[in-house]
Amino acid sequence: MAPPPPAAAQPGDNPVEGATSLANTTVLLLEDDPTMRAAVRTMLRAAGCQEVLQTSNGHEALKLVGWHHPDLVLCDCQMVPMDGMTFLRELRRLPHGAEVPVLMLTANQSAEDAWEARRLKVAGWLVKPVAPQNVVAQAAATLGRLPPRVPENILEQLTASYELKLPEEVAALLELASGAQPSAAAFPTRLAELHGKLHILKGQAGTLGYQLLGQVAAHLHDMLAQALRHPEAAEAERVELRRLLRVGLAGMKLVAERRLRGGGGVAGARMLQQVADFTLALQARLSTAHPPAA
Repeated sequence: MAPPPPAAAQPGDNPVEGATSLANTTVLLLEDDPTMRAAVRTMLRAAGCQEVLQTSNGHEALKLVGWHHPDLVLCDCQMVPMDGMTFLRELRRLPHGAEVPVLMLTANQSAEDAWEARRLKVAGWLVKPVAPQNVVAQAAATLGRLPPRVPENILEQLTASYELKLPEEVAALLELASGAQPSAAAFPTRLAELHGKLHILKGQAGTLGYQLLGQVAAHLHDMLAQALRHPEAAEAERVELRRLLRVGLAGMKLVAERRLRGGGGVAGARMLQQVADFTLALQARLSTAHPPAA
């Protein structure tokens, strides 16, 4: 079977004049979130990369490596059905994948993953949310090229499109959290669903200029991660968990509706502190009820 052609150029993909640091390179982007995929592709093309192969599936990515022999792979960590670390292990078994440099994209970097990544010769980590200049600079450095300069507003077109749908998405999360009644048998399932959606949202929002929304989402995400790790301890805190979600998501909804990009100034700092204090207090109670193993 013949290999598929490279992805067609998309709106906002035109490279910036003079930004040619990644010219004549082929980059494979493996990312299951289409919004993040579009953002990273835009960054790479702004740095002069004309051939950005992209897929959301690890099995497809392995085929693309064999067909196109990319110069660089950018790979998300948390994906299904094949996560990023599994893809990396499979990649290193391929004749054309043993030495190709890989940058990992992640919203969470565990010590276990970091150790395994070093063993598998990962060139570096890009922690979401990602800034355009950081992405292109690390990609260029990995390939031994000079870091290009890309405009600060390179993602403006994507951001404008993103913020149109953001209020509806956050409202849907708030409705989902409101349905997570303290006595409901489906409470753990609802928490897991919210955790997954917040994981995606915190990377998107920060990357596309909504730092405050992304930071609040990160606090809620981390709180739910702890609750899911310790379901027995979380059981006694169902009411407070639901209250935290309601407060945090209501704040996120306000940010989205008012299109408050950046940190939100003094009011934004106050909102973030309120959510952070609430989260820390609840995490402390969960830790007391379920202390870490010695």
